[in-house]
Amino acid sequence: MTIDELLELDDDAQIEYLNGQLDEGKSVDEICADLSTNRMDMARVGFFVVKNRFMLKPTRGYARTKPTKLG
Repeated sequence: MTIDELLELDDDAQIEYLNGQLDEGKSVDEICADLSTNRMDMARVGFFVVKNRFMLKPTRGYARTKPTKLG
């Protein structure tokens, strides 16, 4: 599977696939290599790893690019 194919799945299926790969004994770096990507790119599309489990950002696709002043 490629990262593009993974992103075509719904959110639950994406996490199920990624964590299933971890359950089979693959490391995060091996999974990224299988998807032809890296951790940084995974973070850009909304995935992060906590205690060796993949999770999704609550609001995928939104990121602050620079600090803003309030008030």
